[in-house]
Amino acid sequence: MNLQIPDDVVFRDLAGEAVLLNLSTGTYYGLDAVGTRIWHLLAAHGTTEEIVNALLDEFEVEEGRLRRDVDDLIRQLLDRGLLKTDAQKTPSAR
Repeated sequence: MNLQIPDDVVFRDLAGEAVLLNLSTGTYYGLDAVGTRIWHLLAAHGTTEEIVNALLDEFEVEEGRLRRDVDDLIRQLLDRGLLKTDAQKTPSAR
């Protein structure tokens, strides 16, 4: 599954932590330092597998737990409209 940041979502890095804002809905979400790192990896790579592999290289963490934590954050971002999958693309209006 490819993940994408919607065009109407803005990101601000605040000294290692971040705030996300969906301009269309007014939904905002705060990220801690690890969540901010995941967001940067999402923007660069767009797949859970690449995010997990990068984080396994950076942090000493058990892979199963890391996958659960990354999946949980992605699910929260999807639910809040701060992230979308390639399956969520809207067909063009005709």
